[in-house]
Amino acid sequence: MTVVCCGIGADTTNVELRDSRVPTVGPDGEFEYVPIPEKTRETGESRTYGDRPLRYGDGTMADLLAKLVPDPGGDGDEITDSDAIAAYPPHDDPNLDALTYGEHRPGYVNRLAALDADGDDAVGFYAGLEGSDGRLHRYLIGWFRVSRVTVVEADDDPETKREKLARHPENAHTKRAVDGQPYRDDRRVVLLDGDEGWLFERVGEPMSTFAAFDGDRRGYFLDDEFVRRFAVTKPDHNPASSKRAEKAGIIRKPAIVSDLDAETFRRRALEW
Repeated sequence: MTVVCCGIGADTTNVELRDSRVPTVGPDGEFEYVPIPEKTRETGESRTYGDRPLRYGDGTMADLLAKLVPDPGGDGDEITDSDAIAAYPPHDDPNLDALTYGEHRPGYVNRLAALDADGDDAVGFYAGLEGSDGRLHRYLIGWFRVSRVTVVEADDDPETKREKLARHPENAHTKRAVDGQPYRDDRRVVLLDGDEGWLFERVGEPMSTFAAFDGDRRGYFLDDEFVRRFAVTKPDHNPASSKRAEKAGIIRKPAIVSDLDAETFRRRALEW
C-alpha cells in the first residue's frame, strides 16, 4: 500500500497570471486548478484554456492568464496575445475527469511505476497556491485510486510504444504522441488510470511550512504534522528534529511517498 503525491499545475515558470503570482486560496478554501501549457501544439487535446470555465466566478481559465511559457528553458516563444492564450491547449495532466495521469520526470517515474493496481495504491496531487498569509504554499488538490499502470520504456520498439499508449487514450501523453511515439521518446514514461478519485472542491491546511532551522534563513519545507499524519517515507524528513538537514525542502515539487492505503489517504486528505 503506497500513495505517491505529485506536484502539478501551472507556476511562475510556465505562466504569468493577471492578478496574482499563482492561483489563490479563497476564504472558504476554494481554488482554481490551472494546468501547465502543453509544450507543443501537436496534440490531440481539443480543449483550450478558453474552453475551460472557471470553477468559481464567471469567465474561463484564459481570463486568468497574461502569459504562457510552453517550454520553460527551451527555445519556444512566449505567448502574450489574449486570443492566442485562449486558443492554446493545456497539458491536461492529470485529467481528473477521465482519472488518468502520465509522467516522464525521472524523479517521479520509478516511484509511480512501482504502484500496484490492486485497489490499495493511489496517486495524490498537490499544487502551489497563494495562501491567506500571502505565501506560496503547497496544497493537496486531488487524488485517484490506481487501477492500471503502464510503463513505456525508452527502448521499446515503435509498435510496443504505440500499443501501450493506446491503453490510455485520454492521457495527455498519448494525445501529444506523434505516430505513436511519446513527446520525449528518449525517456521512460509511466501512465496511470484510476477507478475512483476527483479534484477537491476546496483545499485544507498547507502541506508546507515557511520556517527557519539551525538559525539559517527561512525556506519552504514539508510541514511536520503533514509528515506524521500522512506517514511520509520519502523524501527524508524528521518531524521531531529542529535541524535543517533533516527537513525536506519542497520548493522543487518532489515526489512524496506516503505509507498509507488509498482509502486512508482519501479520508485523511479530506480531513486535512
